[in-house]
Amino acid sequence: MPRSWQCRLATILAIPLLAAAAAGLAAPGAAPAEETPAERGYRLLLTLPLVPPTLTEAEYFDIWQTWPEPQRAEAAAATPEERRRLLLARYGFQETPDREGPIPQQFTPDGRGNLAENCLSCHGGPVAGEVVRGLGNSLIDLATFYEDVAALRIQRSISAPAWPEGVPAVPESSVRGPNNAWGGAIALLLLRDSDAERTDTVQFPVPSAEQMYLPVKTPAFWLSRRKTRFYSDAFIGKSHRDIMQFIASFAYSGEELRALEEPFQDIYAWIDSLEPPAYPGPVDPTLAQRGRLLYMRDCASCHGIGDSYPERVIPLDEVGTDPVRVDDMPRTFKLHLGEGWFGHYGETPLFPDSGGYVAQPLDGIWATAPYLHNGSVPTMWHLLTPSERPAIWTRSDAGYDHERLGVETIVVEQMPEGLSDPAERRRYYQTDQRGFGNRGHAYPPSGLSETDKRALIEFLKTL
Repeated sequence: MPRSWQCRLATILAIPLLAAAAAGLAAPGAAPAEETPAERGYRLLLTLPLVPPTLTEAEYFDIWQTWPEPQRAEAAAATPEERRRLLLARYGFQETPDREGPIPQQFTPDGRGNLAENCLSCHGGPVAGEVVRGLGNSLIDLATFYEDVAALRIQRSISAPAWPEGVPAVPESSVRGPNNAWGGAIALLLLRDSDAERTDTVQFPVPSAEQMYLPVKTPAFWLSRRKTRFYSDAFIGKSHRDIMQFIASFAYSGEELRALEEPFQDIYAWIDSLEPPAYPGPVDPTLAQRGRLLYMRDCASCHGIGDSYPERVIPLDEVGTDPVRVDDMPRTFKLHLGEGWFGHYGETPLFPDSGGYVAQPLDGIWATAPYLHNGSVPTMWHLLTPSERPAIWTRSDAGYDHERLGVETIVVEQMPEGLSDPAERRRYYQTDQRGFGNRGHAYPPSGLSETDKRALIEFLKTL
């Protein structure tokens, strides 16, 4: 089993050191006198642990002691404030202005000195260095984080529990930004029956190793309000229960898991309330108007415009993008999810054979780079220029390319030599790896002139 998932078992199985939160979650922070369900949902994400603890607060601030050199020496010589920033940068975490203290928004304190991972681990991210509520976290590096936590526990002679029998290994993403949440969900639901009860018997055919590794980019939460179906292949209708699959810890009984339904109704309301952020720079209105005409001609029939969103699923042989997420996700998992408690016993619409990727609404598209469902294309210009998409690239953490509309990109011809720290290797997006291909989406087929690309990009800033 990958070492990072040995550590993640601290969340899934709730190792004794941290005391299983499944039996008694800490109370959330005090509620305002008047609070909408959406406001309550966001407060709960920051104050109510929804899974057993991942690690202690002390472990989080000590984790730098496992880093390789020279990173460890740099952290040792740093001030507490500098070290705090080094922690955030290594793992792609961020602090939030909506909660006091140095704990990253990716974790919720339980009031007992422990930290539980929350939805903002992947769905709370920055653009141009600024945290945006509900933005997919394109900097997250959970593989490095869990490897470092595992190393810290080895140093302290804390053994990892055994992996559940019959459940295949779940690797983390080999590139920072994308995540393998689907592999985790498949593992968790293998041992959940149709009533969401925890069992010791696998509930559907055990997936292959390839089916357990389905890396995807985290979508922006604000896109939910436009949709009736969830996920990149739109295989299931929207429901608060559906998103609860990702917190179905092995440590929870069915009763304990179902008891979290009410908080998730509020979290679901918060997700559906989010609005996309406005583009922060100037927009050329004349150029944007020209771009609007191009958008109406070439893009609107799939991606929609204004209040019109067709939610069209584009077949793989048409869109041509990396097929792993569509081809390798187990159909039996989808059926198990939709036919049981998580799918309201079949009442939630299910589309297990969608056969392609849904054309996403483009609200706030300027903030959601890198592009495609796996985050393989760094800027909108690269998306509109397939022949120039880089095979290997990296990016700055806070820079933004306003001209090309996307992350500030550094293209390299080959992987640098001497990267002994896996965290440094994960900073390079390699499109020849399984699931990370950058081909496809060659629209319009006839291509665009550079002037037309500039106009279309200018219009996209206004969405």
